[in-house]
Amino acid sequence: MSVRTLNKNIFWLTTSLILLCSSVIILNVWTSTTNHAKKQLEQTLRIAQSVFIQVLASREAELFNSAEVLTADFGFKAAIGSQDAPTIDSALLNQSDRIDADLMILLAPDGLVLNSTTEDLSPAQSFPHQALIERTLLEGGASEIILLNGKLYQTILVAVDVPGAPTIAVIGFEMNRDLLERSKNITLLDTTVKASVGNQLVFSASSLNPLEQQNAIDLNEDVSWLQLSLFTQKGFISRSFLLNKYGEEVVEVVLFEDINSILGDFNQLQIKITLIAFLSVILSILVGAVFSKNLADPLKKLAAIANTISRGSYDKEIVVKSKTTEVKELAESFESMHNNVQEREKRIRYQARHDLLTDLQNRYRISELIDERFSQNHRFQAVGANILGFRGVNDVFGYGNGDLCLIEVAKRFKTLGGEAARLNGGEFIWLPKEPVSLSTLRDIQTELERPIHVDDVVMNIKISLAVLNCPQDCSDTESLLKRLNICLDEARQTRGRLAKYQQEFEARYTRRLSIISELKKALVENNGELSLAYQPKLDLEIGDISHVEALIRWHSSKLGFVPPDEFILIAEQAGLIGSVTDYVIRNTIFDAKRLQDNGLDICIAINLSAKDILNENLLSIINKYLVDIGVNAAQLSFEITESDLVSDPQKAVEVLQKFRDAKFTLAIDDFGTGYSSLAYLKSLPVSHLKIDKSFVLALDSNDSDQQIVKTIIDLAHNFDLGIIAEGVENQSALMMLKTWKCDYVQGYHVARPMPLDKLLPWCKENKDKNWFEI
Repeated sequence: MSVRTLNKNIFWLTTSLILLCSSVIILNVWTSTTNHAKKQLEQTLRIAQSVFIQVLASREAELFNSAEVLTADFGFKAAIGSQDAPTIDSALLNQSDRIDADLMILLAPDGLVLNSTTEDLSPAQSFPHQALIERTLLEGGASEIILLNGKLYQTILVAVDVPGAPTIAVIGFEMNRDLLERSKNITLLDTTVKASVGNQLVFSASSLNPLEQQNAIDLNEDVSWLQLSLFTQKGFISRSFLLNKYGEEVVEVVLFEDINSILGDFNQLQIKITLIAFLSVILSILVGAVFSKNLADPLKKLAAIANTISRGSYDKEIVVKSKTTEVKELAESFESMHNNVQEREKRIRYQARHDLLTDLQNRYRISELIDERFSQNHRFQAVGANILGFRGVNDVFGYGNGDLCLIEVAKRFKTLGGEAARLNGGEFIWLPKEPVSLSTLRDIQTELERPIHVDDVVMNIKISLAVLNCPQDCSDTESLLKRLNICLDEARQTRGRLAKYQQEFEARYTRRLSIISELKKALVENNGELSLAYQPKLDLEIGDISHVEALIRWHSSKLGFVPPDEFILIAEQAGLIGSVTDYVIRNTIFDAKRLQDNGLDICIAINLSAKDILNENLLSIINKYLVDIGVNAAQLSFEITESDLVSDPQKAVEVLQKFRDAKFTLAIDDFGTGYSSLAYLKSLPVSHLKIDKSFVLALDSNDSDQQIVKTIIDLAHNFDLGIIAEGVENQSALMMLKTWKCDYVQGYHVARPMPLDKLLPWCKENKDKNWFEI
């Protein structure tokens, strides 16, 4: 089989292009003749416009001459002075007949018609164009085209200087069809004069009938001359121009030229050119058809193959027969592209279903697998996992090590079998092949939490797990992911960080969301839902109240009373604890100012969370509030929960030392329930220990509690620390603590928490009370 090069085929293409170029040249000649005709027509209309304007100028000069003759006539002036109406009318009629004027009127300066030769404006009527009268009186004369009783007049107004009887003479020609016919005799063009007030046409006169006027093309618009010259059914072409504008009265002139008189010969030429071009196109089509068939058939086959590939089918063999070398090479390129696309499609599909960092499946793919299991009514287990505080891992160890942490956790999931996916951040989901027990999950949790070693860095992580059994706990993918998230939220708050889904979790989750939403609202709007209560602390040495503890209270309009133990924890998890602490500190300092103003020397203790302690800006904020409000540092103290100090002990010690340097007293709250060693306790810059109320509530009847409390008091004294006991419920416990040299006590036996308005009178009422009477 002989193979012919593409160059031979291009020869036929070149022949076709030559024919096409010839057609373009012919078309260019055709366009040039049309444009020439257009220019000639425009020139004719412009000349006619100039002639028409000159005709009107000539009439205006005639009016001026007539006005001068009339106003210079002594007899006319004398008649005006004597108000001889017959003589005035006779003079006006004579002058009108002399110049064939259509309008002769004599006006008073106020516009009242004195004499008139026209029925359009009778004596005693008012001349409607007062501005024109004023101009005439000011300048001595004026000329204008005006509308008068539905007719259009070219007018001249001249002031007649008569002593004691100044008047104005109005002389005018009517612009009617007779005028336009005379103009046609000069310009050889038909003319239409239109007058409008505002946008409403009020006058029209034309040398053409209405049908002929409509059968015209406006040259002022964008006209396709190519289309016009061949296919127009119009008899005239028109050009309009503004003749005069007086106030809202607009006078426009339209000139009409017979199209055939200008374009007849050009149209014949264009028809011939069109026939030539048409024949050239037919010839080009015949030549192109032969060429395209030889070239297009194999290309069509390649296009069909490309469509097959685009639909994701890669099995069809590429076989294209062609006598053109270049087409054969193109077919080979298609074969290469087919293989590359097939390989790339596999990669894209894999990447669309997998997490690029961990190589686990992604949310999209695991959702597909879960949908399949639900649709096939399979019973299966879904386990959610979340790396607690993963953002902190990135912040402390850097994002690179954070990624390595995720990769290592993903590897551990892969060893478990089943299907695993990374949802986002530090969240994962695992679908085991067979359901696993809670004890097995705890072992898996331990394995997942093994420290991660990266070079010299050791990352200790904690992972919460949530378990759902399907389809018992949910029936679709969306509810599974939602409830898994709810269960994980519950697991984070559980000691073992492992939770199996229960229906009441959703109610608690919904309540937590409501608490977060309403607490944000209460903090932002400061709507009075939040308040402070103060529980007095009794100084056992002096037998008087010298300290109180500030306790926040929340009475929500939507949720009712929300216990602090509930919403403080949620505020910490939701990142709102900083705003809560700011509210407590700011309002406590205001209340400390009120205590000071009422002559009460009382120190107020404020509770700080772990996040508050790690806030480097907190101390400067507190000092600013103290300065702005005018309160001494001695009127504030702070209590820190023992377990909160363990998260970052070195940082906590540094921050607490800054508080001590600022002259604040510090106490460890709930002492005895945490995990601190004595060596760590010794390093803390605190001044007091506060015994947890769980050891004090039954102090008078529980020997073990007595032994623990007495030991803590002795320990504190050995470390030169003050001691506070909370939860004192009776006099016996109070006396025991006094005997053991406890420094302060608080509890319901001393007083319940109360707002400041009640604390002030309470302190005064109990100032001289003997607290140690039995």
